[in-house]
Amino acid sequence: MQDILLFMQQHSSYTLALCVVLAILILLEFIKQKGGYASLSTAQATHLINRENAVILDVRNTDAYDNGHIVEAVSLPAADIEDKLKKLEKFRNQPIIVVCETGTTESQKAAAILRKNGFDARLLAGGLRSWKTDQLPLVKSK
Repeated sequence: MQDILLFMQQHSSYTLALCVVLAILILLEFIKQKGGYASLSTAQATHLINRENAVILDVRNTDAYDNGHIVEAVSLPAADIEDKLKKLEKFRNQPIIVVCETGTTESQKAAAILRKNGFDARLLAGGLRSWKTDQLPLVKSK
């Protein structure tokens, strides 16, 4: 224990950097928990689809959806989510995996709206880009 305290005294800049990094990680985890959604890897998403009949909700625009989407994904652009919640009512008792191109802003906002309205919404980490990277199947509408 004395060695640790001695190290911290002699290397205050390292100690400060470690404290800042830990504080940022804790803050990010808190924000993630407050948002109320979990991020899933492609393997976890596939498992959830196969075992719990999860629904894929693609929140990209319709052109992007038509050019390639996950099999049986429901298309509902992020901008329309609040206005068209009734379209998703039949999925209320199923997990919903929200997908956008990169798994960031669009899907996070959509998932937050869904969670606020009582849906079990989760995110696909990395979005459709990670799905493609893992060479998982896509279908085209056109």
